[in-house]
Parts: sequence; structure tokens; C-alpha cells
Amino acid sequence: MKRKGRSGGTIENYRDHFERFMSDWLDCRLSKLALQPELVRARHEKLSEENGTYIANGCMRTLRAVYNHARNAARELPADNPVSAVDWNSERRRDTTLGLADLGGWFNKLAALENPVRREFHLFLRLSGRRPEAIKTARTEHLNFRRCVLHLPKPKDGEAKAFDIQLSRPMIRCQIRVLRFGPSFYPNQAAEWIFPADSKAGHLAEHKENREELSRWGNDLRQTFRTTTQSAGVPEPDVHLLMNDSMPGVNGGYITRDKLLRDHLRSGQEAISRKMMDAAQGAKQNEGQASAVWIVASSRKLAASM
Repeated sequence: MKRKGRSGGTIENYRDHFERFMSDWLDCRLSKLALQPELVRARHEKLSEENGTYIANGCMRTLRAVYNHARNAARELPADNPVSAVDWNSERRRDTTLGLADLGGWFNKLAALENPVRREFHLFLRLSGRRPEAIKTARTEHLNFRRCVLHLPKPKDGEAKAFDIQLSRPMIRCQIRVLRFGPSFYPNQAAEWIFPADSKAGHLAEHKENREELSRWGNDLRQTFRTTTQSAGVPEPDVHLLMNDSMPGVNGGYITRDKLLRDHLRSGQEAISRKMMDAAQGAKQNEGQASAVWIVASSRKLAASM
């Protein structure tokens, strides 16, 4: 997987499935599982009951991939993958999207977070639509204000999917703020990481928040970004490029992102950010809530200096 440029997160996910949920099978021969597929089916049912349906399905996908990879070199293994015996759990896409009307309350909750680095992290996810792991490991050396891009060398699908995030004005201001906050809170870590933290890695490691304090975070914000692109009137092909998704259709692979980056795609990014920040400016201060003034006021101040 490393040789093929798979991301560290994907590799760790595979390792976690085996070492945490199937550790007793680490020394088990694949041929045994192939000849006794009922063992695999029983493990899937056990995981479903004890750890949840999504974990169970994920572990079985990992086992299926390992078996298929092994059989490419060990042809004596039975052709039938033992995971074929599994009765898969149904999975539904979770709808955790925030509509534009919900953003005012979300910004108020965001403003109330005490740690400014975490606050800017969630805001940047909201503005960029990126996956949390990619932004957690963003380095200061990959931030280019002159070109208005943040380079991600190893996103979810590895080095082959490396690309530049187009930075809108609100995204740039977010980056400027966190670069100012970081050294004050984490002077050593901030030299390397955009979102530093007092963690073993030196960067933000845990992004989850109490749902009562911040209702949406992580991939919830990616879904919200995707929904906002429609309200902003961004064409579907541009949305795929902005989110670094595979282009649909036979001709999709011939579209070159770099040729569109500076002008066309950035204008789409600006339109999306404008929709979001308009919601922040429209946020009203209710009883028991902090206002979103920190976002609006700091954005205006920085805008005047740019």
C-alpha cells in the first residue's frame, strides 16, 4: 500500500481492523478461512452486535482485500473469497448537512469554542469541504499565499491524488488568523504545522467536539460544503474538481485542474465562501449564545490590509 502511494490514514485503517477487531486471526492461515467461511460469517455477526454494523462491514472489506491480494501470488488458495459468505449489513448515508438557514447558529456555537486553533480548524473545514485528516496534517511549507493555494501532497487516496486547494479570501483570512494564534499557544509545533497542538504528532490529532457545544464537525462539514455548492450555483464538474473527486464520464479524465485553477475554479470557491460568510454576518446573538463577530470583524480588518 505504501508503494502504491496509499495515504497513512488508509493504511492505519486496515491495521486497526485487524489488530483491534481480528487480532486472534493474525496467525490464522487464509486457507483455513477459505475452507471454513462460516467462521468469517460468524465474526461479521459478532462484530455487528458488539461493535456496530459499519465497523463490521469495514472489517470484512479489509479482509476481502487482503485475501484477494494474497491469492494473486498464492494460486493454491481457493478462488472463492470467504467474505462472500457474509450477509452484509445495510448502510445508509448519514444526513448531517447544515442548510444555509442553520449556519447562523453553527457560527455562534463555533465562536464560543475556547481554543482558537480548533475554532479556525472547523471553520477551514467548513470553507474548504476537505476531509479532517488531510487538513490536520497540513504543513506551513505547503501554504502559498502568493498563488492562493494550500498544497495537499497526501490526501485520502495517496500521493496520486495530491492537489492544491484553491483559497478564497475568507479561507486566506482563516489561515492568517491561525498562523497568528498557533505560535502563541504551541510555539514549537507551529513552526511545522498549520494547526498545531500539544500532541505526540505535533498537530491537531482529535477534532471531535461535544455535540452540544458544536453540532457539526468533521465530515459533516464536507457534506454541508457539497450542499452549499448548489446554492452558490457552482456547476457540477467544478464541484468535483474543487473537492478533488473523480470526474464522471469518459471525458472527465481529460479535464486538467491546473489549467482551471487560477481563474475559473477560484471564482467558484469565492462564490461558495461568500454564501457561507453571508450566513455568518447574518447570525444573530441569542440568549445563551456567543456571536459570530470574531469571524466578521476579523475578516473585515484583514480585508482592509490585503
